[in-house]
Amino acid sequence: MSKRLAGKTALITGGSSGIGKAIAAGFAKEGADILFVYNKNSKGASELTQLIKEHGQKAIALQWDISDIREIPNLFKTAENLMGHFNILVNNVGVVKRTPFLNIPLEQLEFILATNFMAPFLLTQQFCRYLIESKQSGNVINISSLSAKSAISRLSDYQSSKAALSMFTNSAAFELAKYNIRVNTISPGLTCTAGNEEQWKNNPSVWNERASFIPLGRAGQPEDHVGAAIYLASDEAKWVTGADLVIDGGQSVI
Repeated sequence: MSKRLAGKTALITGGSSGIGKAIAAGFAKEGADILFVYNKNSKGASELTQLIKEHGQKAIALQWDISDIREIPNLFKTAENLMGHFNILVNNVGVVKRTPFLNIPLEQLEFILATNFMAPFLLTQQFCRYLIESKQSGNVINISSLSAKSAISRLSDYQSSKAALSMFTNSAAFELAKYNIRVNTISPGLTCTAGNEEQWKNNPSVWNERASFIPLGRAGQPEDHVGAAIYLASDEAKWVTGADLVIDGGQSVI
């Protein structure tokens, strides 16, 4: 059986843990070479590099602070020089700080928006310019959140950044369709990631209470989002753009 992403090369941000790490491993299993960007988690980056290589694919880990948005052009150029070419971009990186709305300082708001929205926006620009100049098709997958659609206390900056990312998918999908570049969103529901580790690892009673409202009976794991990402990145989704795949165990139907 042929691999669904054979011959493809992906650039994935936030790849050393959580959903990004799971997607990178899933892509490699399906035949894609991977360059992933990480910031501080060198242990996770080393583990993922080894896992990708075990699947027989090329793996490059690039350490970079993606919140420094003025360096995004240099980030893409460095990635291109290291890997040679790309046809998939996964904007997965995301940060969260739980702060009451009235107490959010400007510095935190700027950091959240830069990391969760502006960096993906600017990196997508660089990626799509590269595709157009080299006369290639390709696709972008933005990892948003169910939080973009439903308010939760102490996350107003995070939720605003994810809502902006989701709307950006629609705008970019519309403008880039003529170049045969697809742009789609995955919106995870409550999922065990580094951003909420203090709950699922250290305060399971709170976590279990949150998960109790999910119709399928549990919180998500990073691997629960891999199948959707593989589908969107593959040629099976060649007529899919501007879509938002909500992966939440049924939480949003309540």
